[in-house]
Amino acid sequence: MELELRHLRVVCRLADTGSVSKAAAALGVSQPSLTAQLHRIEDAIGGVLFERGPYGVVATPLGKHVLGRARAMLADMDELVGSSRRYTATSSVLRLGAVRTVMFGAWLSRLEQLLPGRQIAAQVDPSCAVLTDLLAADVVDVVMLGRCDDAYAPPCPPGIREQTMVWPEPFAVALPADHRLAGKDTIDLVDLAEEIWICPPAGKEDGDLAYLRSICESAGFTPEFRYANLDTSEIEQLIGAGRGISLCAPTVREIPNTIVLPITGAPLLWRRALRWRADSTPQTDVDLIHRAFTDVYRQTIATHAATRPWWSLNPGAHPTVLNPMST
Repeated sequence: MELELRHLRVVCRLADTGSVSKAAAALGVSQPSLTAQLHRIEDAIGGVLFERGPYGVVATPLGKHVLGRARAMLADMDELVGSSRRYTATSSVLRLGAVRTVMFGAWLSRLEQLLPGRQIAAQVDPSCAVLTDLLAADVVDVVMLGRCDDAYAPPCPPGIREQTMVWPEPFAVALPADHRLAGKDTIDLVDLAEEIWICPPAGKEDGDLAYLRSICESAGFTPEFRYANLDTSEIEQLIGAGRGISLCAPTVREIPNTIVLPITGAPLLWRRALRWRADSTPQTDVDLIHRAFTDVYRQTIATHAATRPWWSLNPGAHPTVLNPMST
């Protein structure tokens, strides 16, 4: 079998998700089919690329070598395809990328109202680093990020601009409803020193875990992570079952058997921002995308966060929503 670009994408997706089942779901194939395809790829290369571990699949030394070359080749190909579009007729399709959010569907609907006649092609990834790479490679035009502090977030590549929509957005913490701290109006970070933390949804590391670890260590403890490579529904199930706690945005929906509380002093902050290609996306489009997001964000806050008992008592836990630059 001769290796093709699609085979390299399989290898990269396995590494990014750390799971055969999640990679299969992302690629739209069955798990047995993906496993068989991986074996054929390994036969073509001449060695094992991944080993199964307690938390999923892990790249072997050969796998790490192949991954490095594969990512470079795929980035070159994506750049070739993306840059070639500049020499063809302008497309009416807006290529949009975003991190996972409960607001995604409503945001797209609002955006279609503000951009009538435009087609929107969207893709979602849990990692801001992956989305930034896609943007730099001209695979997407605009991405919506929910990113951590500047010291840990993936930097803007050359030619990419950023516009903040929400800052600061204080993190809250989701706890089991019968947790010992559930009766409080706000939680001190140090009171979570003995807790088991659940990692965010799997994806290429984008600084969030390093940021959380740094803030916790400043408070005097190192957070213990016991669960990884989970999607949003699995994280919600674990919290509800009393298996751990997780950071969350104030926009988070109601989760069964779970309570959401702010952290005293808002030590952990998020930034909701747009990044876009300055050479292909006009500022007017960016501002309309911005307006669509903040319209839905305000509605979501009113529906979810503002109904929680602690909301009116803790103004420091409220995010600041910014208007588009042209408003």
